[in-house]
Amino acid sequence: MKYNNTLEYTDAISRLVHRNLEILQTVKKEERELTEDEDKEMKANEEELDELNKEKEELEKSLETNDEETQEKEDKNKNIDSEKMEKSFSLIKEIRSAIDSGKTINMRTSNYSVAANGEDVVETDILDIMTPLRANLVLTKAGATFMSGLVGDVQVPLMSATNVSWAAEEGAASDGSGSFTNVTLSPKRLTAYVPITLQMLAQDSQDVEAKIREDIIKAVQDKLEATILGYAAGTTTQPAGVFYGATLTEITTYNDLCDFEAGVEENNVYGNMHYILTPKAKAGLRGMIKGTNNTGMVWTAGEVDGIPAEVTTNLVCESSNVNGILYGDFSNLAIGAWDNVQLDVVRDSASLKNGCVTLIINAFFDAKVLRSEAFAMGEYVAPAEG
Repeated sequence: MKYNNTLEYTDAISRLVHRNLEILQTVKKEERELTEDEDKEMKANEEELDELNKEKEELEKSLETNDEETQEKEDKNKNIDSEKMEKSFSLIKEIRSAIDSGKTINMRTSNYSVAANGEDVVETDILDIMTPLRANLVLTKAGATFMSGLVGDVQVPLMSATNVSWAAEEGAASDGSGSFTNVTLSPKRLTAYVPITLQMLAQDSQDVEAKIREDIIKAVQDKLEATILGYAAGTTTQPAGVFYGATLTEITTYNDLCDFEAGVEENNVYGNMHYILTPKAKAGLRGMIKGTNNTGMVWTAGEVDGIPAEVTTNLVCESSNVNGILYGDFSNLAIGAWDNVQLDVVRDSASLKNGCVTLIINAFFDAKVLRSEAFAMGEYVAPAEG
């Protein structure tokens, strides 16, 4: 049926959404499948929701012809903060819509924000996960080269040491271009699973929206970091861990640490150096004294020997090793991210029994070390007692 204003449409849509969620909650509580009548009712509600959303969109477009002064008064009276509303509705609405339809949410293009009258959502760009992911990765904090928005395979050129020589004043200069090789980044699918309760989906809250987005980003972040900072061999479906095939240097004393750093410098690597280490390795370095003159502790205020350090449990240099240490110029580690991130919503009997739906995130990444000599891999080893 036709309504006179967008508030009436909002109320009608809300009633249908909550009715479907009520049916799902009943099924979950009684631990059974949907009855034929319940299934028909939910499908009928979904069809009516689609129709109401179309009618509401048409009404919103007609309201845009109102003069600017009237529109400003409406916004002021309703105390609408459009940025907050954008975060409160978009992703939750998409997940609700996808529960029964089985549609895939394209997180690059299927986006929403508040309409001009502040009452519902229209197309814009809010579902970007790459920007916060890039900001939160310990690898990018350490200076890794992060390339997003990629399409197809990408070749990253590498140049060997430039040939430089002396020549007579009028002699011909030798070729100083050096030689080039390439490292190829190819998209590899990373899949993460995030359970979301039906009770959360029943909320229209910006805090719930933020929590769902946070869970998605954290799931992708943990898996990506654990793979890159791991020791597994690379395959056609997974990038190699930086510790693959590495021989770990044991670090027990401050002199060991100095030699560890010097090994990288001897390879003519003098970039923006960083450490990445595990919490156990950090704990060991906190108790290590600099030199024999007791000039301070190795770990101080987020730095190892004056060099910035990141700490993560996602670093696993070999099986059962919790004392791993990675040091080097992380600009020599390239991480590629492709834009076609997708979100699938799965509602099955197993999920319903737990009052959940499952979000399946499919994203595409690759990572390669550009110069292996720019890094040193080690492990903290506690000194022998006595």
